[in-house]
Amino acid sequence: MDLQVLKPLCQREFDPNETLKVLKHNPTIFWTWGVSKMANVEDKGLLMKVNGHHHKGYVFITLAFDDTYSVHIISTHGNIKQTFDMVYFDVLTEIIDNRIERIKNYSF
Repeated sequence: MDLQVLKPLCQREFDPNETLKVLKHNPTIFWTWGVSKMANVEDKGLLMKVNGHHHKGYVFITLAFDDTYSVHIISTHGNIKQTFDMVYFDVLTEIIDNRIERIKNYSF
């Protein structure tokens, strides 16, 4: 992944490890994303390579100045496919899961 694509998406510094704890709160959901690689991008973003049912590529999470997250869905070629802004931490996992993995018929 070319970091030049990611840098304009970054806003403020944060601890990606804290965000990772939020994402792994429900490990069953997190591991269904097929995360194979994770990277801290200059303490301004968390980059994950995923292999989900709906999306195979990258998910890039950044923190905005208003303490909300932005979630960027990026193709394997580095093209930004979709962005979700103003995502609060309590729905971060749900937003990502809905976009890359969740299948309604599997829900109970």
